[in-house]
Amino acid sequence: MVLNILTIVVLIALVGMIGVAVAFLGMLPGKIAKGRNHPQVEAINVASWLGIITLGVLWPFALIWAYIRPREQSAVEGSEKLAGLESRVESLEEQIRRLGGTP
Repeated sequence: MVLNILTIVVLIALVGMIGVAVAFLGMLPGKIAKGRNHPQVEAINVASWLGIITLGVLWPFALIWAYIRPREQSAVEGSEKLAGLESRVESLEEQIRRLGGTP
């Protein structure tokens, strides 16, 4: 009788510890991303929990994503690229006109 009760208590404790471990692993990528001021914290958190629900399919990707910061692009760098592309499009349109086509 005492062994049956002890067995039930141990099983309940084991299930509780597994639940705590799953919750910790589910929160881990989100906490890492938040601590690193990642711009996509919420998406990483969602991917982490979906990874836990799908038995670990997305979880490693969420963990890696939490550590990778996207490269920040300055507005000046973007406008320089845009100006270069605009001039390139203009030159291509001019070449088309010279060949007798309509752009």
